[in-house]
Amino acid sequence: MNNSSTYEKIVKVKCKGNQTAKLISAIMGYVLFFSLWVAAALSSPAIFVPIITAGGLSTALVVMVSAKYLMIEYEYSFWYEQLTVSKIYGKKNRRTLIETEIKNLLMIAPATDEYVAKAKHFEPEKEISAISSDDAENVWLAVSGGKDERKVLILFEADDRSLGMLRSANPIAFIRKI
Repeated sequence: MNNSSTYEKIVKVKCKGNQTAKLISAIMGYVLFFSLWVAAALSSPAIFVPIITAGGLSTALVVMVSAKYLMIEYEYSFWYEQLTVSKIYGKKNRRTLIETEIKNLLMIAPATDEYVAKAKHFEPEKEISAISSDDAENVWLAVSGGKDERKVLILFEADDRSLGMLRSANPIAFIRKI
């Protein structure tokens, strides 16, 4: 990979299973929070309007602060032979999960049961799953572990361009699909 090769890929987490349960729980929590304000307002009819107003405003504030954690995306960046995997909350807040040199990857392979078992032989200390859903297509794995890095198993969704960049930067660690 030459130094001018850069690529970024965004993967949105699909609203299935666990993500749907989190969304339903959040909505129920918002309703319960506002219901407590309504109950307080009904118990004090003299100050009903101020309490309902405060309840509405505080519920809106809670929704604005917490809703970003329900909209999650992952970004894979290939920048000057660096691989960065980030988690993006609400299209604004970014948290870098891992940043590593591509040449330090010990294994790059499709995420089949066979290759996941082989990746576990490297004894990774941490596992990062940056995929859209459990049934996502074209899921690959990479094991990082340079000299001064701890070993990490990374699950990600790859396309032809990202696989080409990984292959050209570290052909020794790259395993083709069977």
